Amino acid sequence: MPAMPHIAKRPRRTSRGATSRSAIDTGYVGLILSGVREAEYDIDKLLARAGIAADQLEEPGARLPQEQFARMIATLTRVTRDEMWLLGSRPIKPGTFRMMCRLLIHCANLREAIRIGCQFYHLAVDDFVVRLAEGEHDASVYVSDTIEQPKRRRMVNGAILMFTYGLMCWLVGRRLPLITVHYVFPEEAFSSELEPVYQAPMLFDQPRTEIRFDAELLDLPIMPDEQRLRRFLASMPSALLVRYRDDASVAERVRGILRRNLNRPLSLEDVAAMLAMSPQTLRRRLLDEQQVGFQEIKDQVRRDVATHMLKKSRLSLEEIALSLGFSELSTFHRAFRRWTGLTPGEFRDRAGQTSGTA
Repeated sequence: MPAMPHIAKRPRRTSRGATSRSAIDTGYVGLILSGVREAEYDIDKLLARAGIAADQLEEPGARLPQEQFARMIATLTRVTRDEMWLLGSRPIKPGTFRMMCRLLIHCANLREAIRIGCQFYHLAVDDFVVRLAEGEHDASVYVSDTIEQPKRRRMVNGAILMFTYGLMCWLVGRRLPLITVHYVFPEEAFSSELEPVYQAPMLFDQPRTEIRFDAELLDLPIMPDEQRLRRFLASMPSALLVRYRDDASVAERVRGILRRNLNRPLSLEDVAAMLAMSPQTLRRRLLDEQQVGFQEIKDQVRRDVATHMLKKSRLSLEEIALSLGFSELSTFHRAFRRWTGLTPGEFRDRAGQTSGTA
């Protein structure tokens, strides 16, 4: 992989465009609409179907609430019969993303899911390819495209990277910390729209569009849960646009509490009391924010810590089980197999074989 560039700190924006993390700058919305506008669709009618008044987009610096933005994306996909909203040379048929997700939840880890997802879209589209590059310490998911029209190129690069990152986070059930985010296009006034999504330094006018992250994240196991997938697909595109934007969310606060108390069998009631809310309110907030339950988050945290310990520590299986709050090794075995499809011993053996051949 290329050497990491020097990252200059950019001042945080304090303009109107940064006052709300729950709304989208209309300049960004205009880019998305460029394909249907060139195809001479009735924009006002399209917006009306999404519950948006056309004059909402006319004022410079105006912002569109995320809920309306998500409805607009869903409406564009339905009306154009194209999951890329007429921005490519040929449409991506509705259902393509859904089919890929059904395939990816059966992958063993994030590395395999990214590679298969890249291959899947290479068969479905002509205008771009997404690839995984893995170095000794960091990894990159990057976009290569053949789009000549500048607005379309910017929109396709931005959308593909954002949806790819959102899907990666969803597949492993957690926000993935990034090192840097690179874009081939120049910075614009609404570029800060993406800062809450990535929460990483953003570089523009780069050789390629990509996200860079710690290569160890590629070993995170995928959550093979059909019910969770159904909830995710039913809430698209909001699930990708909103779900992992805010590290201060209730879900992230719950994860933090659970990580700090791994060896304590905390219940929903215990955590709710720590957050000064009722169990019913906590349960509702988790479902509203991320469509997950308390036990699901608890399993995610334990799974992530368990896989890290199995790969990086020399602790015995009994010691790992106790450190995660399991009173018996057999209970840990059953839980780990449910999370990953492997026993802890099998996972450790495979991790050792992988590191030995790297």
